[in-house]
Amino acid sequence: MGLRGFISVNVFKAVHDFVKGNHFVDVDDKIDVFICSIGAHLFNSLNKCSRCDFDPDSPMVDEDEGDFVIENCMLRHNNPPFYTPLSQLPDTRIHIMLRGAKGSGKSVLLNMFLAERTGLLYYQDSDLGEGVRTMMGPNSITEAGMFGSVNEEGDIMGRPIAREMCGGFLGFEEFSSMSDAAKKDHSLDMKNQLLTSLDNGRVQKAMRAGWVRYTTRYTIWAGTQPARFELDSGLDRRFFIIDIEMTPEKERLFKEAQHAQANMPVEERARLANITIAIRTWIRNRMEEAVRNPPTGIIFDDDVAEWIDRPDVRSFEADLFRRICIGYAMMQPEYHGGGPLIVSLNEELEQILNDTLLMRRRVMDADLELVRTTYWMSELTRSTLVSNIAKMITSGDYQMAKVWIEDNLVPQKWYHEYVPEKTGRGRKGVSCVFGPPNNVSKIKKESWGNRNG
Repeated sequence: MGLRGFISVNVFKAVHDFVKGNHFVDVDDKIDVFICSIGAHLFNSLNKCSRCDFDPDSPMVDEDEGDFVIENCMLRHNNPPFYTPLSQLPDTRIHIMLRGAKGSGKSVLLNMFLAERTGLLYYQDSDLGEGVRTMMGPNSITEAGMFGSVNEEGDIMGRPIAREMCGGFLGFEEFSSMSDAAKKDHSLDMKNQLLTSLDNGRVQKAMRAGWVRYTTRYTIWAGTQPARFELDSGLDRRFFIIDIEMTPEKERLFKEAQHAQANMPVEERARLANITIAIRTWIRNRMEEAVRNPPTGIIFDDDVAEWIDRPDVRSFEADLFRRICIGYAMMQPEYHGGGPLIVSLNEELEQILNDTLLMRRRVMDADLELVRTTYWMSELTRSTLVSNIAKMITSGDYQMAKVWIEDNLVPQKWYHEYVPEKTGRGRKGVSCVFGPPNNVSKIKKESWGNRNG
């Protein structure tokens, strides 16, 4: 079978072949998430891009008046939305955060897909809408540089990245460049704009000279070190987080891979170069095909619903796994537009879902550890804890925050709840204490263990 025939059969297997040929380490269970993210990105654009803020042919856009436009955007189409659960227009993008220590290999995956000239998503004519647009974000950025500001005439100044990269893939090798900007006094709005643009694509802020207001469809893939990613920002729930471990065994495998890469025969290098070109061509063709003939709806088979209904999938995670299924369906070898997109559970998709669920559980464990270290040897009211957990973990959902506390914190021996004695008027409520009982002298010993034994 020729290379193009191989690619047309299964792009997932093609990328795995590319990874194996390049001797990449610890990526086999992760690259499928990126491919599904590409498919989910395409589906989102097909479903939501019927109204485009940057379409030069739109009557709402006046290029002569200086309105920003994106010429020749391959994602633009003129069909109404076809996926509207609960009569809403959902966002199906899958933003990815690779969380690991320096040197753990986070940048390998980002550059494999997004690096200029060599990335699997890179297309040489990708500037301003030609092909699949990609960008590795800057090492330093401001809120205005990311989302825009206005001049005295009320016009958006410069080329804010979120607007320019609409419909593209934006990578950050170190996401702290974004989070650090959010901490600066002049960039307090960064967090809010980032949250809304990741959730639904909306950028909207009122300034003295006028409005910054547009819709963007970029997808972010980023890396970060665990200590530099703040839970209370709420950003962690906008990303599919993949924890990457660094072990002595992995260090050894890295060295072996480097040796194999350095001694790669010229024939193998040529084969991998051809695979790169073929993957890029396949993805571009798939996008063009889907734009010309988009789905008219979507049908999830009962086997997909049955997998999502399993008890170890939390209710607030269900939509994420549906997005993965959508992305997988959009990246299948055969595409049939003009009808509903059929999402069914085969062996390959089931393995991807199982792998991603395992990644989620690892992240949940990491979340538990971060909550423990954040509040260790401290005491706070349960209402405050619920509020903080909602911000940190459950995307502002207070009811789910309560469930998370019951499921994850209450069983821990280092977490205790008690009702303090009343010393005045008013309802005292429940106090939550993190730490061993014998090290917190201000709590009566008999108060400990009422919930935990």
